[in-house]
Amino acid sequence: MNTVANSNVESGAASLIEALLDHTSSVIYVKDTQYKYMLINRQFEALFHISRQKILGLNDFEVFPKELAEVFRMNDRLVLESGESRQCEEVTLQDDGYHRYFSLKFPLRDDAGIIYAVAGISSDITDRIRDQREIASLQHRQHLILDTVEDGICGLDPAGRILFLNPSAERMLQWTTSDLYGQCHSRIVSNRIQFDGLNQQSSSDAAKGIPSRKLTPVHTATFRRRDGSEVPVEYTIAVTRDHEAIIGAVITFRDTTDRLKQMEMDQELQTARRIQMSLNPRQLPKVPGFDFAALSISCSRACGDYYDFIPWGDHRLAIAVGDVSGHGLGAALEMVETRAILRTLMLSETDPVCCLTKLNEILTDDLPDDMFVTLFLGALNFHDRSLSYAAAGHEALIVDANGIGSRLESTGTALGWNRTASFSNAGTRPLVAGDVLLIATDGIAESISPRRELFGRSRLVELIRQHRLRSSAEILDALYVAVESFRAHVSQRDDITAVVIKVE
Repeated sequence: MNTVANSNVESGAASLIEALLDHTSSVIYVKDTQYKYMLINRQFEALFHISRQKILGLNDFEVFPKELAEVFRMNDRLVLESGESRQCEEVTLQDDGYHRYFSLKFPLRDDAGIIYAVAGISSDITDRIRDQREIASLQHRQHLILDTVEDGICGLDPAGRILFLNPSAERMLQWTTSDLYGQCHSRIVSNRIQFDGLNQQSSSDAAKGIPSRKLTPVHTATFRRRDGSEVPVEYTIAVTRDHEAIIGAVITFRDTTDRLKQMEMDQELQTARRIQMSLNPRQLPKVPGFDFAALSISCSRACGDYYDFIPWGDHRLAIAVGDVSGHGLGAALEMVETRAILRTLMLSETDPVCCLTKLNEILTDDLPDDMFVTLFLGALNFHDRSLSYAAAGHEALIVDANGIGSRLESTGTALGWNRTASFSNAGTRPLVAGDVLLIATDGIAESISPRRELFGRSRLVELIRQHRLRSSAEILDALYVAVESFRAHVSQRDDITAVVIKVE
């Protein structure tokens, strides 16, 4: 009876062991000291398509590719030679490709302690490794984003303590993450961060200074650098959540120093532009027998060109058109100086040549070395309908009633180059009905097309010839439209100023 009972127990134990082996997802196997298979479980059979009857007596080289079998053999040999268990990673080839396994291999001993086999339990870790690599890849990409974004980013825990700064934040604030880790964000915030307009915020969250909404509007503040100086910023703050639980917040901020400086500069330029505009003639001259039109368009916020109409005695009107080299605020300031000096000189001087000579002496002393001024100064005598002028590096043109154009050439060099430069009077030119006089800065003739062509003087003459029967304002409008069409999408490179006078 005892023998039968023992037999039943052993049979039951064997069945239990077999059930355990066959219902695990791990691959289990036993090899003898000659590395021949003695046992495999059902998972082994399913994955490698070989039955436990057929594999008996076979070795790894008869079941797997050589490069895989060599690794299996090496690990098995280390177990048999050392008599100790071994953990290792191994690769197998399955239907859907290569899989990576974590293998625990250990020796089997008989009652005398002699090793008679090596057993192995191998668990597929392919998915786990893939997940780990994906997580590592995501973390790497996140670090790349944090490292390359120009905005500063500061991570906070639920209590508002600093967890990290990205490199841009470290550069802006001159702190490192290790310097500020675990410290309250008030260490870098000069004035209290406001979370206005947020709702559904618990009292505990509010006490910690963390908003309940995901993203607040853009706010302005000043953040504190390591040296105590302050930097103006725009910032947003986004709450980070794990399901419904707030686990922290991220402050994203941008240094607005340059923008504020640019805004200040823009305001200065706008002020300069308003001053300039106020210096332009408030209205066009009203002289019997003459029709006037004028325009001035800057290529930047401030203009280096100007035009002026100045009564000059009882029956003369001075027409001045000037162009300061370059453009922008510097040129605009020099233009204002030039206009003021010229108007002052004309109070005592009645000759264009004398005015230009004295103006040149003053500007040569005042202008920077790399700046100069071109100027056309004409005297329109509306009593005898004639024009006299002197011009410093500046030309004009006349198109007569027959459409024939002629140049009014410069009578001297540009102002501000040579203090002793001389200027001559071009004499007096009679004006007759139908004559159209154009005095313009070089921003018109030197406009460039997309094909890199200059608008040129010949196009100016042709346009005036075509429109000479129209009013001065209409001629000037047609000229401006033609220049804009010629430039197409090419930006305006220079200021444009022009005066058109038509003799009626």
